[in-house]
Amino acid sequence: MNFKLKYISVPIFLVSFALGIFAVYIYEPENKKIMVYPSPDNVDYIQYKDKANNCFQFKEQKVASCPTNVERIPIQSN
Repeated sequence: MNFKLKYISVPIFLVSFALGIFAVYIYEPENKKIMVYPSPDNVDYIQYKDKANNCFQFKEQKVASCPTNVERIPIQSN
């Protein structure tokens, strides 16, 4: 092994490494919640979790004819 440790100070390296890991841990960005709503494109690929930690998945179902009394339902917020 031609590489020698005379150019690297092991204690300084370890302290610098520990400070770097600590800085990465402290300055980690916050997680963002992304709201995903079911669509025909993603119905088979996504599982959802409600506020009671129950996991569920939607199944696509074709409707014979569109109803005449269609209502707009607003998007629910947290």
